[in-house]
Amino acid sequence: MTDLAPPVPASELDEVLRLTAPSVWDVLRGQALFLTGGTGFVGKWLLECLLHADRALGLGLRVTVLTREPDRFAQGSPHLAKAKPVELHQGDVVDFEFPGGTFSSIIHAALPVAPPGADLGRLEHLSEAGTRRACEFAAASGVRRLLHVSSGAVYGAQLGVARLAESQPWHEADGANAYTRAKRRAESVVAQPWPFEVVVARCFAFLGPYLLPSSGAAAAQFIAQAANGQGIVVQGSGEAIRTYQYAGDMARWLLSCLALGAPGRVYNVGGDNEVTIAELAGEVTRVARTGIPVQVAGRAVPGLAGHRYVPDVKRAADELGLTNAVGLEEGIRRTLSWLATPGTNRSFSS
Repeated sequence: MTDLAPPVPASELDEVLRLTAPSVWDVLRGQALFLTGGTGFVGKWLLECLLHADRALGLGLRVTVLTREPDRFAQGSPHLAKAKPVELHQGDVVDFEFPGGTFSSIIHAALPVAPPGADLGRLEHLSEAGTRRACEFAAASGVRRLLHVSSGAVYGAQLGVARLAESQPWHEADGANAYTRAKRRAESVVAQPWPFEVVVARCFAFLGPYLLPSSGAAAAQFIAQAANGQGIVVQGSGEAIRTYQYAGDMARWLLSCLALGAPGRVYNVGGDNEVTIAELAGEVTRVARTGIPVQVAGRAVPGLAGHRYVPDVKRAADELGLTNAVGLEEGIRRTLSWLATPGTNRSFSS
């Protein structure tokens, strides 16, 4: 049986609507959008915000969502899957049949994540093949613009710089792990000549509703444990440094990149306040009031991101006017509140 995922609170969607530049909605008005990855964390937040804006502003949107399991999506998130502007298109991103009609824009957010135990070698193939298929569809359907949702993982290990800027170079022979290589291969596809504009958003670390603990994201794991009244155990040393962006800010930034980003431009999408993993665990414990001290096991834990994973978000601020509205404490509080919604499965199933 599929667990029902509750909607994001209307107050949060109102906040996104209020903080998004009106020019974003002006650009999106009347568009036919095609969304890959619409049933994942990023995709669900984009749908929540697009549908809320459509209702509030009368945008006249049409959103086609690619999904392997439309029935499962409809059962788990009926408020999204069965919304009037939404049409579900069954298929896998690697080889889906092209739906008929023309489309204005594509958001390609179906890049694979890398949960523990994932076949990282296969991720390279899926990233490249899925991105190529999305681009081929965009070319065939008259799309004017494609937003490629990428990852800060493309930079590889963060060495010698305090923050990773979009201009940071990398080398294919730098010993990058398979996950980083997969993200790079996807970006190499969208960098090829296509008859549409491409904007790339490189996403970093997030927290918020819909983020699965099984994704390996520390914030999601810690918050789910605290919501269940459990103590948090940090498996590593807890010294790794991250920034966390709340999901509402993430969605607002991505939609702004889609509508206003310069063609061919790359934008980092992420938080701007640094925190160690141990500090994150402590903050979750404090906000959740579990009263159970954090344990730091101190064992070496293999991971895909290095000791430091911190974006420079100055380009998004300077060119698109983007800032983060929700801090770490409030983001944790909102996620805990969403998890406490009656009927919510705290494993974030959908």
